[in-house]
Amino acid sequence: GGEGIESKTSIDITGGQTTVNAADDAINASYTTTASGNGDLTINGGYVFARSTGNDGIDANGNCYIMGGLVYAIGSSQPEVAIDANSEQQKKLYLTGGTLVAIGGQGLFVREVERGLLDGSADLAVHSGKDLPYELAKGLCIAGVPKAASPGDVLVSRKGATIQTIGTGSPRRALECRKFYPDASYENIRGNVDTRLRKLRDGEYDAIVLAKAGLERLKDENGVSAFETVSQEFDVREFSPKEFLPAPCQGILAVECRSDDEELIALLRQISDPVSRARFDAERTLFCMLQADCAVPLGVHADVEPVAGADDASYAYRLSALLGDRKTSRAGFDLDRICAEIGEELSE
Repeated sequence: GGEGIESKTSIDITGGQTTVNAADDAINASYTTTASGNGDLTINGGYVFARSTGNDGIDANGNCYIMGGLVYAIGSSQPEVAIDANSEQQKKLYLTGGTLVAIGGQGLFVREVERGLLDGSADLAVHSGKDLPYELAKGLCIAGVPKAASPGDVLVSRKGATIQTIGTGSPRRALECRKFYPDASYENIRGNVDTRLRKLRDGEYDAIVLAKAGLERLKDENGVSAFETVSQEFDVREFSPKEFLPAPCQGILAVECRSDDEELIALLRQISDPVSRARFDAERTLFCMLQADCAVPLGVHADVEPVAGADDASYAYRLSALLGDRKTSRAGFDLDRICAEIGEELSE
């Protein structure tokens, strides 16, 4: 009913065949979790934490089956060691259902997708722009950026509830929310949108913070968005980017492909929205320049306007940024200069 295995220190599971079943956390260790099986390793649970500080968080010499609602792969500087199934020996890593979240390193899930692009098993990949690591894999590029969705966040609360407890796992959201709800307590929340809404509905939190774009894009079989459904059941407070800075590239999709695939790059440019692309480039340029630790609140938003009468694609930018407890903004036409000035001010 709770954790299959829970420890405040380390967990080492070694055996020919290992199976862990739980309704909540299959494996949850505050420090290092190592699951190693010479045969098949099977983990069934709502949450799987694979934490690595240099060795393999999950290492199965046979097949590795992870069947859970949410898989956290917490890696070191080499993110691929968080989960290793020795696939070169035709032994597979199976992630069945749910979501893989890479914490630490350079984005485990993105790296796995990029590996598929590089080995030719996929031709393109669609990412949430805010989930991209600082550097793309060599030989890959972002060739397409469709029209962006809403960049802002929303506070979803039970109708009429006094907001005392707010669920968010984002340091940025917690920091920004305190301006509006200074007396509330902020608690970590995990799971996909449906899971978070269920926890809100069950009274575990008075309110939760979500990206509006995610609710707009999530639709049922009748094409009704989750934002419409949520707005009927709950109270929804929308924050504008000016009052509540979003994550860099929030609401933007980024389509990645091989840099030498000129035909596909040309096609992806046709589905791109120029202003959304300019906003993506501006926010990502500053994001990569700041290189902030994931535990530090970081928000970036760019207002982008085409320059009327310009012969080429020229834009006027107003770029705002939050790093830690410091916030600033700059405006102008020279994106590199704007980013450099913001970076210098925030790093002082």
